[in-house]
Amino acid sequence: MARRSYQLAAVTAVLTFALILLGEFTAVSGSGATCGLQWPDCSGQFLPFGLPVNDFIEQFHRSVAMVVGFFILGTGAAAYRNFDARDIKLAGVLAIVLLPLQVILGGTTVTFSGLVPGGYQPLTQAVHHLAAMAILGTVTYTALRMRDAAGIGLGRVRTAVLAALAVLPFEVAFSRGTIFTVYGSWIQIIHHTFELALFTAAFTAFVWSLRRNATRSAAATGGVALLSTAQVLLGVGLFPFSPTIQLAYYALAVVIAALLVATARIRAHAPPTAATA
Repeated sequence: MARRSYQLAAVTAVLTFALILLGEFTAVSGSGATCGLQWPDCSGQFLPFGLPVNDFIEQFHRSVAMVVGFFILGTGAAAYRNFDARDIKLAGVLAIVLLPLQVILGGTTVTFSGLVPGGYQPLTQAVHHLAAMAILGTVTYTALRMRDAAGIGLGRVRTAVLAALAVLPFEVAFSRGTIFTVYGSWIQIIHHTFELALFTAAFTAFVWSLRRNATRSAAATGGVALLSTAQVLLGVGLFPFSPTIQLAYYALAVVIAALLVATARIRAHAPPTAATA
């Protein structure tokens, strides 16, 4: 039962990751407020089939979100019923608690915020992003802890750190104004994919560091997860894009790189004990 619960949680984490990107695509393709400010239906129907292209994208995103929502509910229930560890239960319950908040925020972005001239309210979009990443973090934590509790074991912190380091140059390369003069829809999606991958790898390293009682690694990788979240928020319209915002993004990337390198060096030079990363 524990192994199957872990498999459910792992699938849920992957689906949540994909759903966030689908939401990004819905926004950057100009489909986010194309249903006449209607929610949860679109142009009088709940299924996306037969709708115009932009309406189809928006309603398809809502349909996928509903399916992923059921996976999150199932993961939370499995965490609470099938495991004794308090943190696994709390993580599962927190994912369920965050789910209706995210649903409400999703509805707000295309109703109340859709009435604002020029599109969505940046603040609402930022909170929407934060809630999505919080759900991704909770289901990822749940999956990683279930993996450990099911006897599969912990992964290597250094592997997750190196994965984050490998992603970082691509994240910067695809960021706005770095290589591509036109920050088109697909460039944005690729960029956001690398941002989410960096966050997930850093958060994974953070969880594994905690489980190994590696406090320095946990502090560094937790910092990377927070800084990568700050990078995401710089791109959701809270601040108009400018050279200053671009430099701030690069500065965050430099700090992230320094923390990841420092964490990798801790692992490389520490003796292989349970307390090392």
